[in-house]
Amino acid sequence: MKINSIIKTIIIFIIALLALNFIQQTKVRIFLIGDSTMADKPLADNPERGWGQMFPMFFNDQVHIENHAKNGRSTKSFIDEGRWKTVYDKLQAGDYVFIQFGHNDEKKYDSTRYTEPQTSYKANLLKFINETRQKGAIPILITPVARRKFNDNKLVETHGDYPEVVREVAKAQNVQLIDLEKKSEKLFSELGPEGTKKIFLWVKPGEYKTLPDGKEDNTHFKQDGAIRIAKLVVDGIKELNLPLINYLKNDNSISYIGKNKVVGLDYYFNNEWKEENGKKIRFHYVWEDDDPNSGYSKLGNVITHLDAGLSELTDAPTQSSFDKLSIYIIVDPDTKKENPNPNYIDSSSIKAIVNWVKKGGVLALFGNDKGNAEFEHLNNLAGNFGIHFNEVSRNRVVNDNYDMGKFDNLPEHPIFKDVKKIYLKEISTLTLKEPAKPVLTDSGYVIMASAKFGKGFVFAVGDPWLYNEYIDNHKLPIGFENYKAAENLFKWLLGKAKAVRM
Repeated sequence: MKINSIIKTIIIFIIALLALNFIQQTKVRIFLIGDSTMADKPLADNPERGWGQMFPMFFNDQVHIENHAKNGRSTKSFIDEGRWKTVYDKLQAGDYVFIQFGHNDEKKYDSTRYTEPQTSYKANLLKFINETRQKGAIPILITPVARRKFNDNKLVETHGDYPEVVREVAKAQNVQLIDLEKKSEKLFSELGPEGTKKIFLWVKPGEYKTLPDGKEDNTHFKQDGAIRIAKLVVDGIKELNLPLINYLKNDNSISYIGKNKVVGLDYYFNNEWKEENGKKIRFHYVWEDDDPNSGYSKLGNVITHLDAGLSELTDAPTQSSFDKLSIYIIVDPDTKKENPNPNYIDSSSIKAIVNWVKKGGVLALFGNDKGNAEFEHLNNLAGNFGIHFNEVSRNRVVNDNYDMGKFDNLPEHPIFKDVKKIYLKEISTLTLKEPAKPVLTDSGYVIMASAKFGKGFVFAVGDPWLYNEYIDNHKLPIGFENYKAAENLFKWLLGKAKAVRM
């Protein structure tokens, strides 16, 4: 009997694994290949965005988008560097490959990138198409997006023969075409020379630390421009009546609640560094850390897909620090274990933060558990809002027993709209007094809280929670919905936040 029971258990386990794999593979997958106008850009202190970076905001959660576009690549260099092979090896039947090149194929002075339109450029496009089809995947050709070049207020075409070759190949090979060049030319002509400056990478001196002298770039886009170009591609999907239309969000469900608002992340109280390839780099709960088990890059993308800007505070906050912030996030302030010389939340910083919240700022406090957090100074700040982080460690998860960190008795609240289960591990609980109110409780313990304070608002949770490791299902089992909760959380907070950019 015992043997039969063991066999039965093994069979059930195998069936469960197969079912899980099937669920994971039911997502529609879109691979983007192309150049800098499509590529993902660094989130920290950087106004530039590629349209592919903003593309996911138009799709529901049944679509998985992998953006393999890279700055400076042509069809030739994308193949020569092995980037196409990386995509090709992943392709499965039913996947989509969106192909947009041309900007760098034009560069005759660079033999590593230049392709002649009617020969090597065409041959490379055919390679992408044929090999995509070999895998049972679906190629979509896209003409290169136009540049911002005007002559006597009339837009000038800059791509030569390359867009026409894309059109010819699409027709000859019966490949669906999104003519982004023509669509963007129409948009830029309507906006005119001055209007287009607002969507291209025109930046005034002093706006960004990485661009102290400003920039006048007529090829690449700011976030608003990248969103508008992504929308043109979405319009192309609709015009072609591709099956992907079934996965597009309804226009009313695409949130632009972050428009003209900026979410700032503390880099001063949480100030951890490591050495990588001989250079010191920031890591752990920062926008630029894209380590799958560490940073906040995925959360940064969630926030940008709500049309908000991102910023970071690298110095102690002052009144002027908050002039350009709608939301300020403090995550897991350093202990001496994490930083030999930690920057504690001192009285002057507390005064600046409290005054800002009172005037209408939105503060988010993400703590940590006992042994991994600085409590004394964090509580000196949080206490002003009736919140106290308890020096405990709740929901300690052993190995991959993820249900030890689950919360599935969720209240009716904007954070948990359409969310059935979330995951938090090793957290500090909260003790509250007025004006703080519980958001999530479990067995009598407060897990999340909020407080109205003056004209502002505070949210608190005793965990870094939404870092890359546990924001989506790359590690968490299917069923945990931290990603949706993250989106809901920042929709909610941005709804309470003030615009700071016009």
